[in-house]
Amino acid sequence: MVADSPNGDGPLSGVERELEATAATGTPAERRLARFFIDNLANLPFETAASIGQQLHLSPMTVSRFLRRLGFQGLDGLKTELRLRATTTAWQVIDTPDILRRDLQNGQLLAEVMTDQIETLHRLYALSKQPAWAEAVGLLLAAREVFVASYQNIGGIARYFAEQLAYARDGVRYLDGLNGTYVELLDHPPEGTLLVLIDCRRYASKSRILAREAVAAGHRLLVVTDQYCDWAGEDQCTLTLPATRSRTWDNFMSLAALLDFLMTSVIADGGDEVRRRTQRIARLQDMFGDFEKR
Repeated sequence: MVADSPNGDGPLSGVERELEATAATGTPAERRLARFFIDNLANLPFETAASIGQQLHLSPMTVSRFLRRLGFQGLDGLKTELRLRATTTAWQVIDTPDILRRDLQNGQLLAEVMTDQIETLHRLYALSKQPAWAEAVGLLLAAREVFVASYQNIGGIARYFAEQLAYARDGVRYLDGLNGTYVELLDHPPEGTLLVLIDCRRYASKSRILAREAVAAGHRLLVVTDQYCDWAGEDQCTLTLPATRSRTWDNFMSLAALLDFLMTSVIADGGDEVRRRTQRIARLQDMFGDFEKR
């Protein structure tokens, strides 16, 4: 039988098992430190070796030596390990369905929205099993160049998708339309190109025009929209967002989730080419120091 975490969050992690063993068999100082870490894992982001030593009347060096014995390069090493494995476990969400049902019966709008979003995620998963999904992933991987366009308040979500897609493959450009002509697409050789057009809820007047002109110029088209769109034709690949029942103003969780799932599928199906691309980007990030290294 696997021991449970002392805070009731489910099975012990490797770190917690090591701490429990040390709390039982270590030196007096090690036992005190192990018990402190077991009881305060959630608060470690706010601690330093000096602050822990002060609370236990030990030197910061003693704290650091203890952590090295556990295999960590100081307190930052332990924090990184905990951050990498941090997740919401089933133990933490087991009561959620009952809570939502109760709050729905009491007419709480937030419970209604959250329930609708959970159902939407299930419908998106079903969509990922459809032929259109496989076709969309194939288009995103096979195209020589990918252009992404969107409008109004979903432009930010679409731009983020384009930037994430650029981690998995090259030749990705976001069209903001600020030049008023889309000449970078429409005056571009169409061989091997794909336009991803994202438009839903309140449809931009430019969407239909851009889609029509792109197809006429010979570009492949992938449309991400909803069931109320009346212009997305059967002659192009279309991913349709599931309908929602939410009574709130624009809710774009389903769009963000669809694009996130689509990105995951591209990474999974891209195989070694995606891996080589991400490794090269990681090397460049290290070279230019874009991210802090711990």
